[in-house]
Amino acid sequence: MGHVLHAPVLVSFDVDGTLIKSVGEKANWLHREAFTHAFKQVCNLDTAIEVIKHHGSTDPLILIKVQEHHGISKKQAMANLPALEQSMVDHFLAHKERAGEGLELLPGVLDLLKALKTRAISRCLVTGNLEPIAWAKMEALGVAELFSQPRFGGFGSDFCSGNTEESWMDRAELVRIANRKAQAQSGGVPDDLSLPINSWHVGDAPPDVKAAALARVKALGVSTGIYTEAELKEAQPDALVLDSLQDLANVLRALGASS
Repeated sequence: MGHVLHAPVLVSFDVDGTLIKSVGEKANWLHREAFTHAFKQVCNLDTAIEVIKHHGSTDPLILIKVQEHHGISKKQAMANLPALEQSMVDHFLAHKERAGEGLELLPGVLDLLKALKTRAISRCLVTGNLEPIAWAKMEALGVAELFSQPRFGGFGSDFCSGNTEESWMDRAELVRIANRKAQAQSGGVPDDLSLPINSWHVGDAPPDVKAAALARVKALGVSTGIYTEAELKEAQPDALVLDSLQDLANVLRALGASS
């Protein structure tokens, strides 16, 4: 996966740690509260996602892992997913006026999204967040309209294998889903992924860069989350890794979109 000389047709972005960061005592408050609410409402569990290691997992896989932590079987945990996801979304949207609490855009994100929009490059989300939650965060931070319209992407609510040991593989499927949607919107054949697509996935965690490679798109890692540049490069040696999205000219050059 080398540097491309022409602009990509699609740039997909992870959300937490890539576009936005959690800050202060209310860090990502409403999202975490939605998990807690759902576990209580559906499973009668008084718990929180902090009981497991969850960074890089999709929301459905987190829901499964927390249930398993409390002794619920994988089969039952999977069966509970639809109700848990709906409970999360309902709670989040009922309080969406607080969606931006404890969140802020990372440096460079606003300028990058604006620049990609002026270049007519498709822009979407690929995130483990449930779709309504992901877009509510973008709306709260004022950038939802900078993504391609109609909005699309690959979301935790789109797919869940139940494989909690290799969560990055689910993320690869979300990258594929986003690319199929992009192809369909541009009039292409949405299921034809036989050839590599000229697109990038941008993320801050090893599962992001590994997923991009598995989905046969280019990976741009940014060390804006909890992982270092070295850790991202170790996870996927072919990935291009930057320390942030702050240097607009450098990021556009890396994506092959500088002209």
